[in-house]
Amino acid sequence: MRKSTRSTLSGVLIAIASLYALASAYDEAKNNLLRFFLLSVSLLIIIALFAVSVVMIKNLIKWIYKLATQRRETQKTKED
Repeated sequence: MRKSTRSTLSGVLIAIASLYALASAYDEAKNNLLRFFLLSVSLLIIIALFAVSVVMIKNLIKWIYKLATQRRETQKTKED
């Protein structure tokens, strides 16, 4: 496992433990804690999907540009 992955997982586990300790200390209802945790995870998933889609769109634009320039160069060589 890569170092950055370990660091991320460690941070998530620390956050979960902190939320549990906070909920236990203030006698927060378990369903409120679960709802908060699920909403936080869903927000992170949405952010990750957005980031992946931005990267995919960027790579698609680069691929289309590369394809267009290759066709233009091919047409120039055929004309000569």
